Amino acid sequence: MSGPPHGRTTLGWRVLAAYAAPAFSQTMIHGPTGSVIQGVYAKYFGVPLQSIATVLLVASLFDATVNPVMGYLSDRHCASGGTRKPWLLAGSLFSVVACWFLFAPTPPVTVWYFGGWLLLTYAGWAIAEVPYAAWMAEITSDYDDRTRLATWRGVAMYGGAMAFAAIPYLPIFPTAEFTPASLQWTAIVAAVALPLFSTWAVWTVPAGAAVAKPGVKRNAWIGVVRNRPLLQFALLFFLYNLASGVMNGVMFFYIDSHLHLGPFMAGLFLLTLPLGAVAVPLWGSLCRRFGKQRAWAAGAAGSVLGMLLFMTVPVGPQGAVWLAIVQVLVILLYAGFPVAAPAVLADVIDYGRLRFGVDFAGTYFAIYNVMYKAVPGLGGALAIALIGFGGFDARLAEQSTSGTVALLATFCGVPALLLTIVAPMLWYFPIDARRQRIIVERLRRREERSQRMPRPASTTP
Repeated sequence: MSGPPHGRTTLGWRVLAAYAAPAFSQTMIHGPTGSVIQGVYAKYFGVPLQSIATVLLVASLFDATVNPVMGYLSDRHCASGGTRKPWLLAGSLFSVVACWFLFAPTPPVTVWYFGGWLLLTYAGWAIAEVPYAAWMAEITSDYDDRTRLATWRGVAMYGGAMAFAAIPYLPIFPTAEFTPASLQWTAIVAAVALPLFSTWAVWTVPAGAAVAKPGVKRNAWIGVVRNRPLLQFALLFFLYNLASGVMNGVMFFYIDSHLHLGPFMAGLFLLTLPLGAVAVPLWGSLCRRFGKQRAWAAGAAGSVLGMLLFMTVPVGPQGAVWLAIVQVLVILLYAGFPVAAPAVLADVIDYGRLRFGVDFAGTYFAIYNVMYKAVPGLGGALAIALIGFGGFDARLAEQSTSGTVALLATFCGVPALLLTIVAPMLWYFPIDARRQRIIVERLRRREERSQRMPRPASTTP
């Protein structure tokens, strides 16, 4: 687990690309659940907004339960000599089946249908993605190499988001809007890409090493509640993803019902997401130069301005250009998150190994996945409930004044407030590059001491 000299890498591009590949298909099938599927189920299948908000809340609570379970089980599997690889494969296959029924519903489509398949989809994602994320902390312990892994993974995530946005532009569709037909094709593409890319990663990327002090057993939750940097990370990450969930939860309604630019939505994603993908390597360089947590803090602070600028976009076709400009700004500032967040948590995992002598990578990344997936769902449920309470109605061509105010205050104001809290928390996060290298060096010395210790004499006659 010792790393190369600062600025150099032991990871070839094939390993980097193979590790990142599953993130492409994972993000592609996450796309609908972030900001589109609730709008499609409300607009095309008539599922009430309040029912959708309830389902998203229940799904978030379920996700918050199943992710730690998968983290604990994968940690136990690794402690007994296994790897994270079979979890990635099994979860990918499970996800393909669940996503098919969620994205290609067959009538009658009810709130129970929506809720049941959403829960099964979340279960499949937890089985695959918690061990997959934890895997990064075991491939290498080098500060910069982890940033490289996260950078490649971040580019793949943007590629998956672009693939999802491009599907409505296939010539088989009469419109570029997100519809049930475009969601069905998302499920078809995922059925091919997700198992294929997961298999490539399993075949190419080394299993890595789960570092643990021999003979020491600790309860995983002790490693959570006594790890102060982890608790700090969990709080700021909760707020960050809550802001993202609130914004994405009502983005469909902001663009389609408020701005009346529904046909422009997929094109907007296709315009801005490639810029985000290009920005990811730049953020990787900034993270290595200035530190992951401070680069991420700067991006969060700048995103506050971007959130507020959405309030100034004119309604109607004349607002398309201004909307695109603001969205580009937000995407460029957001692009630091997929690089910095998992790499910062990998450093926290090193601290946990040093502090407790046990590898809790699966448990820690389970918390990460809860924040990354379940909390945005909670934010989306909160946002939909807020706009519904304020008088917004997705079925109306023209909204009431109170409905418009509720939508803009929720879509712009709430995320801006949350990110204002997050930015200083990130700036002063305690584990920087210098401290992480000290932690890794102490882990290395402890491992050397344990290898030099004499083994107890055998008592076998």
